[in-house]
Amino acid sequence: MTDQSGYLLMHAAIRVELDRLAEFAVGLAAGRRRPGPRQLTALRDHVADVIGTIHHHHTGEDGFLWPMLREAVGPTAELAALSGDHGELDPLMDRIKDALERLAAGGVAEAPARRLAEAAVALRDLMVEHLAEEEAVVVPIVAAHIGPERHAAMEKAMRKALPIKMGFALPWVMAADAVLAERVARSGGLLLRLIHATTRGRYARRVQDAYADLAPAERDVALSARAEVVIPAPPGDVYAAVADVTRMGRWSPECYRCAWDDAATGAVPGARFRGSSRSGIARWTRECVVITAEPGVEFAFRTLRRGRYPDSTTWRFALTEVPGGTRLVQTMALSAGRGIMAFERISGRDRKMPHAMAATLERIRADLAGRVTAAA
Repeated sequence: MTDQSGYLLMHAAIRVELDRLAEFAVGLAAGRRRPGPRQLTALRDHVADVIGTIHHHHTGEDGFLWPMLREAVGPTAELAALSGDHGELDPLMDRIKDALERLAAGGVAEAPARRLAEAAVALRDLMVEHLAEEEAVVVPIVAAHIGPERHAAMEKAMRKALPIKMGFALPWVMAADAVLAERVARSGGLLLRLIHATTRGRYARRVQDAYADLAPAERDVALSARAEVVIPAPPGDVYAAVADVTRMGRWSPECYRCAWDDAATGAVPGARFRGSSRSGIARWTRECVVITAEPGVEFAFRTLRRGRYPDSTTWRFALTEVPGGTRLVQTMALSAGRGIMAFERISGRDRKMPHAMAATLERIRADLAGRVTAAA
C-alpha cells in the first residue's frame, strides 16, 4: 500500500490553519480582538504564504494527481467535481488576502474586518467539505491502483515542476499532526529532517506574531509553581486588578514595570505588553501576549520566544468566588531548554518562585482589602 502520509498531512495543515484564521477573524469582526499594526502585518504575511502553499497544492493536484488517477480508473464524476471545487476556493482566498492587505495598511476597520470574517468562515467550511470528499475519493484509488514507485515518481515530478517554499511549507505541515509528521520524517530522509530542524523555530515565532493567543500552546514544561490567596473583594474587582498589567510592578518582587505594546490598551485576547523584571543583578524585558481574558474568571498571558530568550512562560490568574471574597490562584509554567534551566538553578529562581508568587498575591490582597476598608 502506498504511504499517503504527506498528502494527508497537507490536508491536516490546511484544516488547522483555516480553523485558526476563522476564529481570529470572527473575534476581530466582533470586537473581541484588537490587534495592533505589527500583528496585522505579520498575519497578512503569514496568510499570504499559507494561501501560496494551498495554491501550490491545488495546482499540483490539477496538473499531476488528477491525470494519474484518471489514467488509473478513467474519468469519473467525483474527480471532475473535486477539480471544479478549486474554482470556488480560489476567489475566497483572494478575498481574504485583500481584506488582510487593507487591515495591515489602515488598521482595524469594520468593513474589511467583516469581509475577512465572512470569507474566512466560508473558506473554512467549504474546504472542510472539499477535503473530506477528496480523501474519500483519492485515498482508496491511490491505495488500490497506484503503486508506491509510481506515486513517488509523480510527487518527484510535481516538486520539480512546481518548486515550493520549503522554509515555510515544511514546518507548517509538520506542526499540524504529530503522528503524520513522524511518519513523514521517517520516510523523508536526513535532508528533510535537517530542513525541519532549522526552520521550525522561526516558524513557531511567526505563528506567535500572526496569531498571538491562538498560537499553539507551549510543550514540555520544565518548571511550574503555584500560589493562592483569599481576597476580601468580589471577583470582578480582583480581575480588574490582575488584568491591569500596568499595576503588576507594584506587587511583584521580580517584575518592576509593565506597559501595553503594539496599540494595545487593555486586556483582550491577543493584546501585547512588555514586562521588565530583575533577579539579583540580572535584568530583562520580555514581550508578552494575553491568552485568556475572561472577566471575573481568569486572566492569563505568556512570554514570547524572541532572540536571546528561547523560553516561554505561561502565567495564569484563576478566580473563584468563595465566602468572604475571591480565591485567587496564580500558576506559572516555564517551557525552556537546558541553558535557561541552568540559569534558573544557579540564580535560585526555581526555589524562590513559589515564595515570590505568594508575596505577589499577598500584596494584591493587602491592596484590595485596603480599598474595601476605605470604601466602607
